[in-house]
Amino acid sequence: MKLWLKLLLAGSLALNLAVIGIATGVAWRYSGKEKHWKRPPEIGAIIFRDLDRETRKALRQEAGGGHGSYAKRRHAEGKTVIEALRSDDFDAGALLTVLKGQAEARHAFHTKVQETWVNKVAEMSPQERAEFADRLEERMERRRERWHERRDGRG
Repeated sequence: MKLWLKLLLAGSLALNLAVIGIATGVAWRYSGKEKHWKRPPEIGAIIFRDLDRETRKALRQEAGGGHGSYAKRRHAEGKTVIEALRSDDFDAGALLTVLKGQAEARHAFHTKVQETWVNKVAEMSPQERAEFADRLEERMERRRERWHERRDGRG
């Protein structure tokens, strides 16, 4: 068989496989079936954004510790992990300790946000709490809808 014919057949096979792959991917993405990996609305983010600007700023600064801000602390944490990974004398136990410390710091921040928010809600009347619950439910539903639109390629 001539070389040009072999190349033509190989190219044809590659093109057919690409078309089949694209068609399968499109069919899977737009199948409309519910996926098991749907992400629930992020209540933590909604709670944090419900706090006033000054309270959020104070919580982030407190969470920043010696770094001055929450963002700077998170950046420093990332650098620490990268340095540990690049170390010639890699110590898995030390890296695990660093990661656990970072997780504990995030947990402490989330707990502080939750406590602050619950204290705010505790000062509300039953009527105010009911109205607030309605607004919270509405925001959660909007976030869920936007996420599904982005995921499905509609937004």
